[in-house]
Amino acid sequence: MMSGGYQVDLAVLEAHERELKALVAGLPNAAEAASGYLGNMQAWGVVGQFFALVMKNWTDDASEYVGTVKQAGDAVVERFARMRQTYADQEEAMAQAFEKLRAGLDGAKP
Repeated sequence: MMSGGYQVDLAVLEAHERELKALVAGLPNAAEAASGYLGNMQAWGVVGQFFALVMKNWTDDASEYVGTVKQAGDAVVERFARMRQTYADQEEAMAQAFEKLRAGLDGAKP
């Protein structure tokens, strides 16, 4: 679509949407990544349980942060989808309008 000096390529916009969706889906979950080690006596030992607790708190915080980032990313992906659909709808509406105009100029009844 061309208007006001810019062009929107729907295929490129769709590719960006897919890339962002894949990026968000690939974000790690800190709590899941550390779940096998927290509280594990073989990993931390008896004395290291204090550090394991500190790490659990840290991974919980990190997991909450990553969850927030994922939610924001999902919202952006949804906006990309809506924007792409809006551009596609507008492009289709303009094409139909020009078809009617051309038909009218050619003397055909719309």
